[in-house]
Amino acid sequence: MRFYRKHTLSIIALIVAVAISLLFIPVGDRNALSDRDGSRNTYTMLNALNEVIRKAESNYYKDVEREKMYEGAIAGALAALDDPYSFYLPPRDQKREAEDLYHAKFGGLGIRIYPDKGFIKIARPLPNTPALKAGLQSGDYIIKVNGNPIHIGGPKGQTVEDVVDILRGEIGTPVTVTVQRRGHPEPFDVTLIRAEIPIDSIEKTVLPDGIGYIQISSFTGRTSEEFRNALTALLNAKEGGMKSLILDLRDDPGGLLEAAKYVADAFLSEGIIVSTKGRQSRFDQAYPADRDVLCPPEVNLVVLVNEFSASGSEIVAGAIKDSKRGILLGTKTFGKGVVQQRFPLDNGGGAVSLTISTYYTPSGVSINETGITPDIVVDPAKLETAEAAMRQEMRVGKYVNDFVEKW
Repeated sequence: MRFYRKHTLSIIALIVAVAISLLFIPVGDRNALSDRDGSRNTYTMLNALNEVIRKAESNYYKDVEREKMYEGAIAGALAALDDPYSFYLPPRDQKREAEDLYHAKFGGLGIRIYPDKGFIKIARPLPNTPALKAGLQSGDYIIKVNGNPIHIGGPKGQTVEDVVDILRGEIGTPVTVTVQRRGHPEPFDVTLIRAEIPIDSIEKTVLPDGIGYIQISSFTGRTSEEFRNALTALLNAKEGGMKSLILDLRDDPGGLLEAAKYVADAFLSEGIIVSTKGRQSRFDQAYPADRDVLCPPEVNLVVLVNEFSASGSEIVAGAIKDSKRGILLGTKTFGKGVVQQRFPLDNGGGAVSLTISTYYTPSGVSINETGITPDIVVDPAKLETAEAAMRQEMRVGKYVNDFVEKW
């Protein structure tokens, strides 16, 4: 995170410019820089920020990284909006979001990883990826990358995100990981060539009696294409085609509005799918349904939702419910009825996420903080207290993982 040096210089240049301009303002007019209600003005607050940082550098009991303090100041300014969806994205997070959300693909090895015992452990290699082809296995520890030791945690240790940054890279480039495998006396090196790793957001299957099933885990830049392919395959299934569809939006946190609009539009031929309205009129927009539908109206539709169905999944659920195209089944949704936009920063890189508008269902209802109530409420089965405690103990104790690795 060394991207703030340029930003720091920009702030200092601004302060110098303001200070010089003060020399040419008559003393009697300088009070014009203060707000009429006596509150501190922008110039004063910028001075105060820099004074705080100077005092920290001089007096704090540990070394101070000025760039991180400015980063914290930006995050604090956005936190003052009291909006959980408005926040600062450092350049690394902005790059990661572009890969995971907008492009839904990246250059990498194709492994699920998690921290364990100070190292990185492979949860599983993904199908048709360099990791699987190279023979990496679930339970392998990665103790070095390109000869550099991995140590997770501690004051000077790395984070999982740091390791992900190292493992990801340009497609076609090599990376060498040092693996410690159970049953092998010594660690060994494996060199892999990074490939394009897609991030899938759709799962589908064919159930008995002509019932199709599609689960959407999030709405990414690839969801529209994935959904079209999945729905087309179910409609053209050899078993006689799909007569009913279960669309599973449970635990779907949302994502790109355009992707959610596309999914809803696959079932609707008229009306407004969703509309948005903000303080600035340029963010007011209506998204009408196209006349042509991807899923024929004779296909029965059931949409599954729960308390973790949010944002984009609520756009789809709201459009389906208001149009009476299908039946919503489950529990009340999360209630995130606002839209965010990423604004790149010219100075220092990164971006800010700002809530720009509220969205409304076809019936003109804002579901923000209230959620959507399904047509048929079905509460999921809950474990008894003792059973829940036993499951948690199994999870924390990693008994299943140890059993799988041993046998």
